[in-house]
Amino acid sequence: MYKVLFSRRAEKSLKKIPKDYQIKVKEHTNRLAQNPFSLDLKKLGPKFLATHRLRLGSYRLFLYINTATKTVIIADIVRRTTKTY
Repeated sequence: MYKVLFSRRAEKSLKKIPKDYQIKVKEHTNRLAQNPFSLDLKKLGPKFLATHRLRLGSYRLFLYINTATKTVIIADIVRRTTKTY
């Protein structure tokens, strides 16, 4: 099992998004704790701060996955727009 942590930025973003997406994020954090690689993750290139991205409707979760310490850090939660990437 992986340990899922939220950065301060991700916690602030989580509070600002609609309740139905907050519920989806919490459901997916449980799945991330089980096995993060079982979800539809996309690996990001070297120019990004996070290593992976998870798509939840119109929102994106940017993640760091450390397999050595078995931790997943949710770096940010962003609504998908033309400026997201």
